[in-house]
Amino acid sequence: MKRGAVLVSLFISIILILPLVIAADETTTDTTTTSDATSEQSKISQAYDCLKKRIDDKKCSALNLEEKIFSLLAVGKCQTELVNEKSSEDCWPKSGCDIKSTALAGLALSKTSYNTQGIEEWLGSQNTTPTDVVWYLQIISDTATTCDITYDGIANSISINEDSQISSSAGSCLSLSEGGGYWLMVSPSCYNQEFDVKCSTGFKTNLIYKKRTSPTVYVSEITHQESAMGTTTEKINSFCFAQGSVCDYEGSLWAALFLKSTQNSVSSYLPYLVTMADENTEYIPESFLWGLTSYPDFRNELLNKQKSNEYWDESGDKFYDTALALLNIDDEPSAKKNAKQWLLSVQDKRGETAGCWGGIRNTGFILASVWPDSSESIIIDGEEDCEDAGNDCMLESSCDEVSGNILSDYACAGISDICCDKPMQEKACTADLGGEICNSNEFCPEDTGTEDSSATDLSRGEVCCVDASCEQKQTPEYDCEDSTERECKASCSTDEDSTTIYICEGNDICCEKKAGGDGGGIKWWVWVLIILIVLVIIGIIFRDKLRIFWFRLKSGGKGRPSGPPSGRPGMYPFPTTPSGRIPQAMPMQRRIFPPAQTSQPRTAPRVQKKSEIDEVLKKLKEMGR
Repeated sequence: MKRGAVLVSLFISIILILPLVIAADETTTDTTTTSDATSEQSKISQAYDCLKKRIDDKKCSALNLEEKIFSLLAVGKCQTELVNEKSSEDCWPKSGCDIKSTALAGLALSKTSYNTQGIEEWLGSQNTTPTDVVWYLQIISDTATTCDITYDGIANSISINEDSQISSSAGSCLSLSEGGGYWLMVSPSCYNQEFDVKCSTGFKTNLIYKKRTSPTVYVSEITHQESAMGTTTEKINSFCFAQGSVCDYEGSLWAALFLKSTQNSVSSYLPYLVTMADENTEYIPESFLWGLTSYPDFRNELLNKQKSNEYWDESGDKFYDTALALLNIDDEPSAKKNAKQWLLSVQDKRGETAGCWGGIRNTGFILASVWPDSSESIIIDGEEDCEDAGNDCMLESSCDEVSGNILSDYACAGISDICCDKPMQEKACTADLGGEICNSNEFCPEDTGTEDSSATDLSRGEVCCVDASCEQKQTPEYDCEDSTERECKASCSTDEDSTTIYICEGNDICCEKKAGGDGGGIKWWVWVLIILIVLVIIGIIFRDKLRIFWFRLKSGGKGRPSGPPSGRPGMYPFPTTPSGRIPQAMPMQRRIFPPAQTSQPRTAPRVQKKSEIDEVLKKLKEMGR
């Protein structure tokens, strides 16, 4: 085939193949989003299959207590074996009941037909008054006033000036607080007292509390208000769940969550849980407190603790902590979406544990918390699945927000979920919450506003600032696009991470490639293929000149090779044996020559002049530019 035909064929092939390669790459990118849902469901199904197989292989009777609890919560297995581990007092384990184990068992069994009343009563009896929480009585009046505070049948008179300072203590139970005497500190021995307050002008009263060693003060939910000479009554209700006489913080978190799920009041336990949270970060208390109180501050603090926008890790177990953090998040903020993607990316990939996240406990907890499936759980006889009946499973607090009614005759798979007769309300920051959207370069001032990351009109890196205006961050930051590895976008792709260290203009966020990612676009092997094709084309076009150059390199620049003794130009004839056959062991050396010169004998090949060689080298040098 002539050189021209070869080149034409090669160019046509490149033109036809290259668009197909690039299109295939783009098609892969475009279909990624479409296949995400299918891929997620497939991985979740694999996780359920893995968990059930591991339980069946190990046998329920051989599982430890937590494994039985989370097996029951996730796939409805091991109920009989779990019940067999209780003591005669409806608490777990029978070898020595503790708060956390009993509360967890109660949560699991509450999803079945088991009567949990005995569990609720046992937990209710395991309480004591925490000694690390200090209580104060606060009296608020717009003007100076005099008040009588009565307890133990004795009225104690005090005065309050225009600056809200109190004149004196009020008997043995109420002493002036430190720092100016604006409150009355309640003696721990008087926590069971009722304090009746009557003032000469209109007034309000409430209870405030704090941890003994902390300056942070919390105000109780209830404030009482009366006109002049009216009477308000305040009484402290402060308890913790205790092992013996010592408060058990982790046990108190789980016990409060269980009792709330069974429609019991837990308000008297909240002061202890709130004030001691900063000393017990390894238990991720914000997750429980958000579920117990619905205060947005707890939710925001919880979401801000997410590591690398992927997981939580406070106790040293990422799987358990991530499941715990998402336990009471029943909507889909970006933090939860990112965590779900991370969990699916770190599933076991090989062997009998493919689809699981380590052991039975963690796999069961993740499925029950993040991907609960009512079809995998035990449905109580006579109960119908909540969502199949057209209702919604959600937290009790979410049902309260939409003024819904709790339907106790319907089943929900989620650990903390109840069945609500109204759908969950999705709120937009500006339209519904009356807030302002802060981008990644802004923040919501804590002293005047509240951050809400659950709004539906937020992009990644944004927060909703309610009751305040966004302010520019003052911390040193750098231009995102100073580096080719970062780019400002409206949202990051799945193979990129957002970063707040670098800034972008407007509402864009800075995206950088994940470690080990390929960065999207045309894949590296496509570029390699293009470069190789270009090099082949150059080699074909300039092959004669390259042959000369290569020969000179091998020969040390000494002259030029002679022509072939016979046959076609550039080729040696095959040497033969007397019989005419080609010797099989004869080495076949191929040498390269320029075309024969017809004006000179073949026995006297022309040697190029130095100027001609220089001209060839000059052209080769120009080719290499």
